[in-house]
Amino acid sequence: MLQQMAKDKYSIETLRELNASYDREHWLTQDDVDMANNYVQLIERTRSEITPQVGDRVVYVTEHGDYYGHALIDHMHRDEERLSVCERPYVPFVWKEDGSIRLSVSGGAFHRVNPKDMKFLKWTEGAFKDWGSCGACANGSVTFLARVPLWFYAEPNPKYGNYTTETYRKFYLNKRMDTEKGNLYQSFEIAFRDETDFRQFLEDYEGMVFKGNWANQIVVWCFRHENRFITQDEWNRIDEPAVERRLNFYPEQVKIVKDMEQHITRFYRVKPQNF
Repeated sequence: MLQQMAKDKYSIETLRELNASYDREHWLTQDDVDMANNYVQLIERTRSEITPQVGDRVVYVTEHGDYYGHALIDHMHRDEERLSVCERPYVPFVWKEDGSIRLSVSGGAFHRVNPKDMKFLKWTEGAFKDWGSCGACANGSVTFLARVPLWFYAEPNPKYGNYTTETYRKFYLNKRMDTEKGNLYQSFEIAFRDETDFRQFLEDYEGMVFKGNWANQIVVWCFRHENRFITQDEWNRIDEPAVERRLNFYPEQVKIVKDMEQHITRFYRVKPQNF
């Protein structure tokens, strides 16, 4: 199904909301508004729920479980009939070519995907930009939104089953060698002094351990973490035992509640008097 064409989506007032800094420096004009509206009409009348196209957005999941909810189809490799997808794009520059649009985008990483393997999810809004009436200069681009399809694609043969960073955390941990000193498990984001600390973490956050990329590395998938400060009355109503955990290097009394659907472990603490 083709998307119906929009007509004059923007006025100077509504386009200014997306381009306040441009307006301060260069003064938003009717030419800028006409340009944005012409692009919106072109983009929206060439969209389809059946065929992924340049400018559409993608939910992209890698084989390593990395989840990108706002990826972008930035190019079509016609010789291979493959689409180029950018995981984390900046707002792309757009121009008209062959009755549709072409893009120039910064960001990464980039992947080649067979469009037949992509599934339509829903309609969404995507941001685009082009040089305004002031021409190519500092802060000289005008940004606008158009309604585009959102597709889903997951790379085949996932290494970690259904775990993805959409709702889980992922850590690559290196285990200390016998000849080394320091933490038993270490990564850029988290560390564990010994096996007891590590096992406690796995219990608190429903952790699952996988083999890493080399002998002394493991990959841990686990629930996300939230801290909640509550009143004494709210604390008393939580039907969980108080336990001691180290937070910011200091032991604290907490009550632990897990959200099994959202994959979140919440640490509840009594709000200090001076909080």
